[in-house]
Amino acid sequence: MRQRLESWVIALNRYYRNSQVDLHARIVEVAFVPIPAREAVEILEAMSGERDGFVDLFAGARRVGADFSVAVTGGLRMNGKPGCGRAVAVNKTREELASLQKSLMVMHPACGAHTLAHELGHLMGLNHGALVDVCEPGKRHAVASAPYANGFGVGNCDGRLQPGEFGDIMVGGWMGRIAGNDKASLPFFSNPRLHDPRCGEQGICGDPAIGDAARALNENAPFFTGKRLRGEY
Repeated sequence: MRQRLESWVIALNRYYRNSQVDLHARIVEVAFVPIPAREAVEILEAMSGERDGFVDLFAGARRVGADFSVAVTGGLRMNGKPGCGRAVAVNKTREELASLQKSLMVMHPACGAHTLAHELGHLMGLNHGALVDVCEPGKRHAVASAPYANGFGVGNCDGRLQPGEFGDIMVGGWMGRIAGNDKASLPFFSNPRLHDPRCGEQGICGDPAIGDAARALNENAPFFTGKRLRGEY
């Protein structure tokens, strides 16, 4: 499992690098604990309450210098259905970004680096973005740490992939509503300075007003990279 986790982190750092994000992730500690729950919300509640295998979680995170705590477990369920991952919240404020109790996620080991990047994105202030908000209105998919701290994509929500349609990491599994394949999102975060032929007809991978996750990650980095130990937030 440690080897698999390390392969995810290698891929995650590649996503950051290719997105022009100045972050570098690393594993600081791996612990094997019993996780009796299977529902994602219940696991996150156990993590936050430091029970069911997660005793002294936050003290341990401070001790080893962990900015985020990730539970990896098979059989993960989301409202009774199989799922890939869930973050405890979409962190929006400086205080939330800097809080250990708001830096928790759970994921299924079969889902890998893309899910890790997506759920960590929520903890770092990002949300799914305007396209997902169109495909599933009324769920606040574009409410994030800043108006531009969102995923970006182009599509019409009909579930069939058509020329020019795409979505990035934060659109993630919602690509199923757009392209009929929930694993079709591109392996980088939105960035209007990033040009790639996979990003629609114009080849521009973001929008400065509504889709610049790279900018948000770089701006927010002081609040979630070692800040808890230094007390600088």
